[in-house]
Amino acid sequence: MTVTAAITTYNRASYLPEAIESVFAQTFTDYELLVVDDGSTDETGRVLEPYRDRIRYVHQENGGRSAARNRAVREARTPYISFLDSDDRWLPDKLARHVPVLDADERVALVHGHVEVIDAEGRTLADETERHRELFSAAHRNGVTYAGYAFDCRCFSSALTARVEAIEQVGLYDPALLLDDYDLYLRLALDWQIVFLDGEPVARYRLHEGQMTTYELTQGQIQTAEKHLALIDRRPDIPDAKRARRNFLLMLARSHAVLGRERESRRELLRALRLDPTLLREPWVVRRLVASALK
Repeated sequence: MTVTAAITTYNRASYLPEAIESVFAQTFTDYELLVVDDGSTDETGRVLEPYRDRIRYVHQENGGRSAARNRAVREARTPYISFLDSDDRWLPDKLARHVPVLDADERVALVHGHVEVIDAEGRTLADETERHRELFSAAHRNGVTYAGYAFDCRCFSSALTARVEAIEQVGLYDPALLLDDYDLYLRLALDWQIVFLDGEPVARYRLHEGQMTTYELTQGQIQTAEKHLALIDRRPDIPDAKRARRNFLLMLARSHAVLGRERESRRELLRALRLDPTLLREPWVVRRLVASALK
């Protein structure tokens, strides 16, 4: 087999069958389906019963998102792994479009693409889908670089396929971070190549209650930026290190502002400006400076 379709789940029994069926609907069929249950206490076990002869099921004590994803990587019996969050769905040609990209170039660690945004009941949210398309396309207009992803990393787990060897080489998902996927993509971008397919969506991303909160998302961005600023200090071989440092500082400034920490936001913005005074040409930077001075 070529690819492990990996569904990690925790207490999402109501969405799980849709996720599984979207894997079975793939036009590319050389895959195994692995479900990692991170200690669910709902009806997950019962929901999975009809599928037991078609999936590989792994149950573990609840360890969090990183632990479940790392377990999936370790359990994979194939060179590639393609993640699917249990509340999302794949579109039928996801694997058919991703696998050839990885086959064509062994330097590519990860390939990903656009998503269609849906609500809790599975209805397409056209405006949100278009907004996400614009954000993702803009973030990848000049390709993927570590410095670029430092400030604007747009990648959904359900929309990616990765090389298992690459994830293992950079050290798997970091369980100490709230935003473990952002950190992994950065480490992959630093030592491998990442390809973004700017075409039709490859997955349906569901918006619903119970997802990561704004605080968790933003605090995760702060954790990751601080981790990578320390990494830049330790590694002399990072390409475009000055720009990467500037962009992580901008990420910190923006994230602290979201959380209402104006003093911290202004501090990080001034650090970024000392590295790159031309940032004053950016209207949002000027607005952020003024806002932080007034509060």
